[in-house]
Amino acid sequence: MTTNLVSTITQVLSSDIATRVASSLGIDSAQVARAFQAGVPGLLAALTSLVSKPAGATALSKAVAQQDPGMLSSLSGMLGGSGQTALIDRGTGTLTSLLGGTTMSTLTEAVGRYAGIDAGTSKSLMGLLGPVALGVLGQTQRAGGLDASALGGLLASQKDNIARALPAGFADNLSGAGILDRIGVKTPHFEPAYAKPQPTSSDFRWILPALGILAVGGLAWYLLRSPTHDVATLPASKVESPITAPARVAFIVTADQVKDWIARPVYSSDNKKIGEIVEIMRDPDNKVTEAFVDTGKFLGIGAARYRITSDQIQEVKPDGLILTLREAEVTKVLQDGENQQH
Repeated sequence: MTTNLVSTITQVLSSDIATRVASSLGIDSAQVARAFQAGVPGLLAALTSLVSKPAGATALSKAVAQQDPGMLSSLSGMLGGSGQTALIDRGTGTLTSLLGGTTMSTLTEAVGRYAGIDAGTSKSLMGLLGPVALGVLGQTQRAGGLDASALGGLLASQKDNIARALPAGFADNLSGAGILDRIGVKTPHFEPAYAKPQPTSSDFRWILPALGILAVGGLAWYLLRSPTHDVATLPASKVESPITAPARVAFIVTADQVKDWIARPVYSSDNKKIGEIVEIMRDPDNKVTEAFVDTGKFLGIGAARYRITSDQIQEVKPDGLILTLREAEVTKVLQDGENQQH
């Protein structure tokens, strides 16, 4: 039996569910989608860590058995009314009991930061996600006739799926909680400067010659390299309501931060991943004037590189950028460019 729990749970949390949840909580549906995108693999990672502990698989199996078998099929009808509040309260209580207050708090805060929502809303979303995840586990357990040990083994077998589903940058927010220990994702460890041995004066003798060699090599590479991509320029952002148009976002990146932004994702205003940053251009005040993004094959029309300007950036997140343009607008520019080449 081939099972991908991340995919199965995500299918339950359809766009209609996200819209209903967003309306009931008073937030944007794109934020709900981002919360689910991070929360599903994050919660499964925490449950995988749980079943590796003594009696953890038994505790999970008992919690799964207490779920209403018909909850998943009636989920849509429960949203927006008193049933939603009761479902969230039960889910929050169950997850806190299973994972512990510290782990639950860490996971909730990390999802909130990733989705750009406050702690209370993130807690509600995780409380809703808990019964859904446990409900899917219950269906899988009943279909396969799995006991507690086999259910734990099923979760352990999902570590690769879970690791691949974790959004870029989200894992960093779970550092130190032990949530990712069992799925092979290592969170960064930062050593304070004062803990590192300080170089003596003799250690610096090799630095100047090495810097000279690097500078010459870098200049030669820059002058001799040939371009590998055609660059598409996106259309100017449309302002439908000048009265409420937001001010231009100040995207400031210092010289030593440029490398940290390379490969970070870029999303459209309708929360579709467009590509990853490959180059950043800055003015003397460290304000980003333009960035170049590789789309890969995310838009279904082959690899492409395009240029975005600072006025096309709607929001700067710790883990990436959100554009003012919708995915369809970006797709049209790249398709038009391909048509002109044929």
